[in-house]
Amino acid sequence: MTCSTIDLLNVLGKKWDATILEEIINNEGINFDKLLSLNSKIYPKTLNKALNDLIKTGLITKSVSYSNKMKRSEYKTTNDGKELASIFESFKNKIKCNGLEEGIKDCRTCEKGPNGNNLQGSYPIKVEKDL
Repeated sequence: MTCSTIDLLNVLGKKWDATILEEIINNEGINFDKLLSLNSKIYPKTLNKALNDLIKTGLITKSVSYSNKMKRSEYKTTNDGKELASIFESFKNKIKCNGLEEGIKDCRTCEKGPNGNNLQGSYPIKVEKDL
């Protein structure tokens, strides 16, 4: 694998990064506080680190504006981030979580938690070819 591939896998393999990327894709122009409110189990420091990692890999951008002397940051996905999201969707449609035929629709509501981290017990994730 090339260094950029390894860097990308290192970022997306972290607990929250793929979930945060998905939130930004679904809410273009989202700010830090809104991201934090959508993911109540994440700490602000962890969210900040994840956002910086996603920016460094070129999957999202951060734009800063000032309104009434208040700083406002917005996060948007890049074309690479959108392309990666379409790959995620392809895989999510093939994954069966706990025998659900429709696959995983929203990782935040799945009992496995973000990125398949098991939060409520030991349930194997099944891929279509294994069924």
